[in-house]
Amino acid sequence: MKVLWIIVLILIVVAGWFVAVPIVAPGVTEKTVIRDAQVAIGDTMAMVNQSELAVTMYDHALSLNGSDTAILKRKGEMLLKTGKSQEATEIYNQVLSQNGNDTAALMRMGDSQVRAGNLNEALSYYDAGLSLDPDDTKILMKKGDTYLLMSSLETQKLQAAAKALAQQPGTAGYQPASSVGQVESMQSYQNAMTAYQKAMAIDPKLSVIVSARVLSATQNQVASYQSLLNNF
Repeated sequence: MKVLWIIVLILIVVAGWFVAVPIVAPGVTEKTVIRDAQVAIGDTMAMVNQSELAVTMYDHALSLNGSDTAILKRKGEMLLKTGKSQEATEIYNQVLSQNGNDTAALMRMGDSQVRAGNLNEALSYYDAGLSLDPDDTKILMKKGDTYLLMSSLETQKLQAAAKALAQQPGTAGYQPASSVGQVESMQSYQNAMTAYQKAMAIDPKLSVIVSARVLSATQNQVASYQSLLNNF
């Protein structure tokens, strides 16, 4: 019901625009007013966590101008929130086809790749964004998060391999593949710390967030390595 009233209030304001805007801004057309109203309703839906409704309103606005990158990026954000990473990828591809140096789109393309499980591809997009703006702390943090996730996944694979090895009779100790997996996991972890440190050097306030993530990751790493040891 609250959402409905918000939409009604926006429509009332828009109705007033139809009367006032042509007087003070003759260049504004009925279509642009409708588009802006649809975007405004979409933004409101986004703020109250009504992502699906937000996407619907952005689609209506895009029907009037399908190449509007500002609206496309809004839609992409909502698609990511609803877990539609493939659709989000298509949206950000459209944005980047118009401006390949859009750092926000590059970052969100990386986000969509993370959601899809394509971590290396995600890192390439984050690196592309950082090549344009090396001091973008949002991208640095996301790069760190991705490396941290990669480290965790590599450790999980190592743990699964160790369990399988332990179940085979006549085997003991780490095999070369296990050692390689451990090195890869630690390298990804170190890469995450490097990205975090760069972000904190630019914005010291991020240290609280980084500390919480590092603590959680460290606890997970210790638990994983202890599990590995228990299998031998």
